[in-house]
Amino acid sequence: MSTLPSQPTIPSNEPGGFITNPTTPFSPPPSSVASSFANTTLPHPRAHPLRLGSSKESGFINYVDKGILNVNRRYTKKFSEEGGETGSADGGVDGGKGGGTSKETKGYESFREVGRDLESLVDVVWVSGTPSLQIPYLLSLALLTTSYLPAFPPAPRTMFRLLRKVDFAFASLLQGRDIDTGDSLSGFEGGSARVSTTEKVRIKGLVERTRVSVVEVMRNGEIEEEEEEDGTAAETGGEETEDMDLDEGFEALGADRWEMEIARVYDRTLVELGETMGGEAVGGGGGGGGGL
Repeated sequence: MSTLPSQPTIPSNEPGGFITNPTTPFSPPPSSVASSFANTTLPHPRAHPLRLGSSKESGFINYVDKGILNVNRRYTKKFSEEGGETGSADGGVDGGKGGGTSKETKGYESFREVGRDLESLVDVVWVSGTPSLQIPYLLSLALLTTSYLPAFPPAPRTMFRLLRKVDFAFASLLQGRDIDTGDSLSGFEGGSARVSTTEKVRIKGLVERTRVSVVEVMRNGEIEEEEEEDGTAAETGGEETEDMDLDEGFEALGADRWEMEIARVYDRTLVELGETMGGEAVGGGGGGGGGL
């Protein structure tokens, strides 16, 4: 019987309303996602933060909470399926409210599936343009990413694309500006929002843990083959091209390419943390080094 790994701690759910059509209000349009080999571009965020206590804020909270719950359910179901369990563990996964459907929840079979669900939630969180929601939710999603990585064979294309997005988001929030364009982020105009010292400490610890985890996963795991699905390019607005470029880079440069990608995990966030917390920009060698 498979042993179910401990679940990462997720912030408690906040009250939220119901979304009549959850794919409409917050899902970023495909055309807003650009393809770039150096950095995977996040959708363009709202011009103004969601108003506190508004129906849109409640709908956003409800949507993301249900998405996180679904990711947890599918991850948990993976182990109940491997252990042949159909009793309480199965019922615990599929029962209850929030994100559930009439169909039986299917467990994840690869990190590619995990990464796809987490990446869509990262996009939605970024689109909200609301720092008070972006920071805690990005911390939760980044924690899920790090916690679930060791449970699957490494899927480097999915993993590095997801981590690049979260890296960009954290680094930009720490600076209060889009780190590529220099434009002020929604909610940071006039210094109205700041990442707290406590949040910076949490981000730093998570970044260091993730860098260590990526090294271990890439060193010990048999790399998963990531085949393209029909319609991928249309759904992601061109990310298929980036994925192909990434794969070709791996094949052309071999182990050197892996080392380069591993070294770049959360590198932009580490630079911003070093500048805002008075530490070394490289994170003091927080576990990102080490060969495969």
